[in-house]
Amino acid sequence: MKDIVENRQRISLGSKLRLALISIRSNGPVWFIFLGIYYLGSAVSDFGFRHADMLRKKRNLPGMNSRLANKVIWESWDWSGKGDEWTISPEWKASVVRNFIDPYYKDYDKILEIGPGAGRWTEFLVTKAKKFIGIDISETCVLECRKRFSSCSNAEFEVGNGQDLAMIATSSVDGIWSFDVFVHINSDEFLSYTKEFRRVLKPGGVVIIHHGSVGGSQGGWRSNMTTAMAHEFMTASGLEVEKQLQTWLDAGTEYPAGLYSDTITIARKPA
Repeated sequence: MKDIVENRQRISLGSKLRLALISIRSNGPVWFIFLGIYYLGSAVSDFGFRHADMLRKKRNLPGMNSRLANKVIWESWDWSGKGDEWTISPEWKASVVRNFIDPYYKDYDKILEIGPGAGRWTEFLVTKAKKFIGIDISETCVLECRKRFSSCSNAEFEVGNGQDLAMIATSSVDGIWSFDVFVHINSDEFLSYTKEFRRVLKPGGVVIIHHGSVGGSQGGWRSNMTTAMAHEFMTASGLEVEKQLQTWLDAGTEYPAGLYSDTITIARKPA
């Protein structure tokens, strides 16, 4: 029954009034009052979001995606769900591993994960290399991962600054992975990171980044990034973009890259 707010303008005021009378007769006044509260609240929230988004784009504001805001959000987040609150389904998660982790990350010397959170993808990546490094802006996440993967002698977790990889040596990493992280990183920091990808990757090294595609217009605390911008930044930083996907097929099922029209970009440092 939940509707799309912008669709309401396609119905005339007279028709809306007739629909209101029909709704009262069919469902009773109490139900209609709750529906009215929903309609008023959703219209106000949609108005607020649209105008905040327009102002953000006009003035290049960080919105909820500044480095400081990201640090506060993810250090205070309840990580009891281990990050699987963003997992669409167990089948979807298994397909991500099967299509993006298993084929691209294996028998490496060093893998870097940016934003491991509570280790949602780390558990699959940590077995793929002799050395695994996880960097997160949230000290809470770093402590959680150190505890969760304390038995993995090849794993190391450090707090990052949210804009570069200064603690990683040049040409030392075989593969970089980041999922549900760059969806919250704005364009300035995104560009800074792509330059760092080029620096820290070995020749032929791969980077797979999950990020926003429509400049945050679908909500979800998404940043101002688009699919085209990600391609532009990767290319400008000297990386070769192999694929950009918003969906993929696996055994006859089409899976989305994320919950809010997201994109997965796969790129490499030239060999």
